[in-house]
Amino acid sequence: MTSSLRMNTRLTAATLGVLGAAAIVASVGVTTSAYVDSTYARTDSLSVQAVAPFQPGLGRNSRMVDTGIALGNNGNVYVWGLTGLAINGGAGNPGGQRAPQQVPLPGGQIKQIASGIYNANALAADGTVYGWGLYPQRDGTDASKPNDNPRQLRIGTAWTGTGPLLDQILSISSTENAGAGIRADGSIWNWGEPVGYGGNSGPGATKVAGLPDPLVAGNRPVYLKGAYTNFFTILENGDVYYWGGAGSNSLPPGTAQSTNAALVTALSPWMKKNVASGAPYITAVDGGIGMGAATLSNGNVLSWGSNASRTGRGLPTSPAVVPSLSNISSMQFGYTGAAFITPDGTLWGYGASDDYGRLPVLPAVVDTNVSQFAAGQGYYLWQRQNGTYWGRGYNPQGAIGLPIGNQTANRQISWDLSFASR
Repeated sequence: MTSSLRMNTRLTAATLGVLGAAAIVASVGVTTSAYVDSTYARTDSLSVQAVAPFQPGLGRNSRMVDTGIALGNNGNVYVWGLTGLAINGGAGNPGGQRAPQQVPLPGGQIKQIASGIYNANALAADGTVYGWGLYPQRDGTDASKPNDNPRQLRIGTAWTGTGPLLDQILSISSTENAGAGIRADGSIWNWGEPVGYGGNSGPGATKVAGLPDPLVAGNRPVYLKGAYTNFFTILENGDVYYWGGAGSNSLPPGTAQSTNAALVTALSPWMKKNVASGAPYITAVDGGIGMGAATLSNGNVLSWGSNASRTGRGLPTSPAVVPSLSNISSMQFGYTGAAFITPDGTLWGYGASDDYGRLPVLPAVVDTNVSQFAAGQGYYLWQRQNGTYWGRGYNPQGAIGLPIGNQTANRQISWDLSFASR
């Protein structure tokens, strides 16, 4: 294994040698006792009257390397670990191995966060989206920002332009280099670069082409998730679409890269409208580098991968049910591994042979009594029901606390993350 992640970092070797690569984590909602998910097993329509519910806790929908991120119970955003590369939004004391610090966003107004490898987005209570980070063209702002402070995305222009603000957004997500959001009218809008990573070809946000008319019954999107280089979305009728997909994507084998949204035909046999009455159907989709999975309505998991070490079950690599996973409530993929949870808080995981979190190739229990969990590109972290935070995996900048250094076993996180408790 190399000393740094091999995930399209696109910084010079000198820069990486000094600063490392920024990171962020992905997470799901919880209760204070057993784990209950209300986002990634959603089958009803998103409300068209208001933005997505307030989602405090460890940052979900994120694709970074060395930085932890969370939405606090107070509606503010916090980052820790590597806080340089503008990922702290211009807050003071940037650098590596840093304790949590607040990103300068509208106080108490953020409902959801998402991020790519060096940039982040935040969904505000008014339905607008803020972007910040190292590359403005990736967070949708498309122009330098004074003091690196977050700015609101516009439609069709940089934040400095005259395009209308992107508003009425219900939920956001990110691939490595791009973002997207579901709008109240049922359309999906994307930003970032390049198009192969789920972004668009111009400044600001633009509407994703290729999706069915959301005004037709059954066509509204109810799920959106950015995987490695492609987005997945699920419609009310259960159809699964994607766009993007450059390189070693998260798509089932034989699925080609697409600029516009297209049906994931390899998953058609498990889509809701194609299964027999009462049979399990897809409720969520996610993936990492050359690997992916879908949770089914009965708690089973469907997986695929570019080789046998990326499926959690060995051969074949085409979509098939993972025999040893059941009663799964939710999942989160890193880049070379994935974590899954059951309603009683049992955290499972599997990883490719090169997984930086050193998860086993076949599913195994990672921990129990878990209330929320997250996956960064190369590490995993979670909160136990007793309130303590734990992690494992790639850690050169302190995303899972101090001391730094890769952790191949579970370790309690040294940072105070009580603001992210749920």
